[in-house]
Amino acid sequence: MAIAAWLCAAGVWTVTGAADPGLLAGAARASITPLEANLPTQLGGYGDRAGKPAEGVHDTLWAKALVFDFGGETSAVLTLDVCHAPWCVLEEAVAKAAVPGLAPDRVLMASSHTHAGLEGMMLDRRNIAGNPHIGVFNEAVLDFVTDRIAGALKEAAADLQPVTAGAAAEALPGMNRNRRDDALPADTDMTVLRFDRAGKPWAVLVNYTAHGTIMTPEIMLASGGWAGVMQRAVEEMMPGVLCLYANGAEGDVAPAGYTGGSRWEMAQQYGFRAALAAARVAAGVSTAPVTRFGIRQAWVDLPPKAPAPDFLKIAGDEYKVTEEQLGMLLEALFPARAPLGLWRVNDFALLTFPGEPITAVGAAAKGFLRDGGAKFPAVAALTNDHIGYILTADEYAKSGYEVTASFYGPGLADTLLAAARDLAGEE
Repeated sequence: MAIAAWLCAAGVWTVTGAADPGLLAGAARASITPLEANLPTQLGGYGDRAGKPAEGVHDTLWAKALVFDFGGETSAVLTLDVCHAPWCVLEEAVAKAAVPGLAPDRVLMASSHTHAGLEGMMLDRRNIAGNPHIGVFNEAVLDFVTDRIAGALKEAAADLQPVTAGAAAEALPGMNRNRRDDALPADTDMTVLRFDRAGKPWAVLVNYTAHGTIMTPEIMLASGGWAGVMQRAVEEMMPGVLCLYANGAEGDVAPAGYTGGSRWEMAQQYGFRAALAAARVAAGVSTAPVTRFGIRQAWVDLPPKAPAPDFLKIAGDEYKVTEEQLGMLLEALFPARAPLGLWRVNDFALLTFPGEPITAVGAAAKGFLRDGGAKFPAVAALTNDHIGYILTADEYAKSGYEVTASFYGPGLADTLLAAARDLAGEE
């Protein structure tokens, strides 16, 4: 049976019974700040930190969970205040949670990409390199993080109640830029998905595109960065609401327009501006009963692994990877297959990528969603794994930092976009 026919027959995307309660949802959060348990914590984003442990906590790193029941099928969305998170975090957290009916292929786990959050390689069982510049695997930290995420999933699953949903979007010009070329576009749209419970705003997911690079290598305190500021401020502006954040196609997009006397002031200013916009967009949402809903994944066979010609000269220098180590790292750290994800809620649709797509890739993915009837298309990077940067063949040919951290050659974007088109069309 074709996948589209299977989805229709299973009643996944559309409610078919008049007595169906619609969408049930529960929410929870849990701190994933390992310093609370006195665990040495590597911060992600920069090889220059050389694996030195964080010196303290500026603000709590959170895992936030939404668990859903739609037509008897259980699914979930997780957002994490981390630089990135590997597949094993999702797989082990779901196993520990043991929520009936919840399987890894019905969960989307998005990382904010804060550059003062947890180093993803510290959490990755594939990481056998022992190189502090890329992060050293730490079993105790992985156990701590997955225990906390599992607790959030269980708590959310225990509080399922009917919700309505709606989305809205607004362009925020001047708040981000294309860091590879100022003449190239960046996705300026902020898209907000709002869930209401008992007629009141209950949870919002904010999707906006910008790197977490306001936090520099000198920052040695754990922090959610500007995205953490944004989420906290939205929750203060909208009492009783849980705010989650998923980054967009940020591979070539940096934040812009912020000022301040320190990096903390810059992050505070930028995050608060984003929060004002998010609260404004959320306030304009009209929610309705959910009649179309689903979370799906599609596993994609990736092109053969191939380091970029300038890797050793650019990224290799920052991460202190020698030519001898490079082959071993490619084989151990980067998978042959990776998951794309799709989340549909009425006229909102989100396509997720297991790495860092550039703007052109995100724009193409949004186009597929629009073609499928989504009024509010969105893209989430760094979801369910991290396979590196995802560039078009034209951008790959230009070299630069992003290319040297792309490990599957110039055809990676074409491969993933072909699968994304199929996934978007399978509803």
